[in-house]
Amino acid sequence: MKKRKMKKNVSKIFLILLFILFIIFLIWFIDNKKNNDANKNNDDNKSPIVDPKPSKPDNPSENEKPEVLTYLNNITYDVNLDKDIEKVIIEYMDLYYKSMKELKEYDFTYLFANEEAGLINQTAISLLVEIRKLKPNDLTLDKALYDLKIESVSKKNDTIEVKLRESNYLNFNFMKDITSRVYNIENDFTFKLVDGKYKIVKYNKVQDFYVMVTGKYSTGGAIALNKIKSDYLNLIKTKEDKLKVDLENYLNNKGINLKICDHSYDRLKAKNYAVSWVGKRNSDWPKYDSNCQNYVSQVVYEGTVPMDYIGENKWGNYNNKTKTGSLDTTWTYVPYFYNYVKNNTGYGICGDVDVNLYYAEAGDVIHVGTTGPTKHALIVIDTIKENDKVIDVLVNSNTVDLENYPISAYVYPYVSLIKIYGWND
Repeated sequence: MKKRKMKKNVSKIFLILLFILFIIFLIWFIDNKKNNDANKNNDDNKSPIVDPKPSKPDNPSENEKPEVLTYLNNITYDVNLDKDIEKVIIEYMDLYYKSMKELKEYDFTYLFANEEAGLINQTAISLLVEIRKLKPNDLTLDKALYDLKIESVSKKNDTIEVKLRESNYLNFNFMKDITSRVYNIENDFTFKLVDGKYKIVKYNKVQDFYVMVTGKYSTGGAIALNKIKSDYLNLIKTKEDKLKVDLENYLNNKGINLKICDHSYDRLKAKNYAVSWVGKRNSDWPKYDSNCQNYVSQVVYEGTVPMDYIGENKWGNYNNKTKTGSLDTTWTYVPYFYNYVKNNTGYGICGDVDVNLYYAEAGDVIHVGTTGPTKHALIVIDTIKENDKVIDVLVNSNTVDLENYPISAYVYPYVSLIKIYGWND
């Protein structure tokens, strides 16, 4: 009996110990699970670490990038630059690209010591934003990167002048898969120390929207600048109404008078040359500070259109192999080329001017400007289509050098398509 009772007691103790161990294990298991869940949640909630300055890609359009704190891609120096001044330049550029990316006007005036210079800049930025918002395609940016090249720094009394070149890579939202490039935009900054911080006292950018303001403004402050902006916006609205009519005519196969020429235009050769020499200059030809029409004429010539030495209107008069002769103004000057194509009826270029923009093809020419299409020449390299219908035109140019740039992103109000059909004997 005693042995049996002892066995029962041992069994009870064993069961009690087993139960206690089970409770301890259960408590440990629950606590451990809570800790693991908490750690997982913390990991899920952590923000990814983003380098505020992305490394320079071989081709930015092919690399997906997270949102960054700056749009600066690369900066190079021909001369040394004070880092405090550099910070202000980058701050200005980042705000500019943010405005372009979102098509939203941000306040730049805090960067300026000179009120008038600040107002001029603010008007130019506002004009760019408002004009692009009027266009039918979405001209906000999916991606934007820029490069800076510091070319010169000079001190004059209590100011410091900085000259730099700006280039960029832009992906517009309505054509995300195509990278547009702008090369070597001239930027001139003048800085002055104000309460221990560098401020901008003068600024100029050689690009369409900025030239539109500085080319018209002389004095008058905010009132005069607001009128300049208002006049341009009213003009742009009128031009956009005209483009709507052109689009409707194009969709209904109207609005163009085709020309039959003795010889057809080789658009593929023209396009290949345009792509090969954008952003640089062909040493076989003379080059100019304003090289846009010279580049366009070279493209047309490479499309098998011969130089014209016959008759009153001539085009060319230069041997690019022996580098003899001289280029006619019809070759190098925007309005003269326009008049040559318009008036030429015999030997030479066979084309038409002021053609419906939606009929543009690779190798055609586009002229743009502020008071008429007389300021700048571009070459068509492609079109953007939706449902097999043209919705925009891509151009290349020299001075400012553009590549794969949608013509709708240009803010000049006057745009004229010069159609090249070929040439006549």
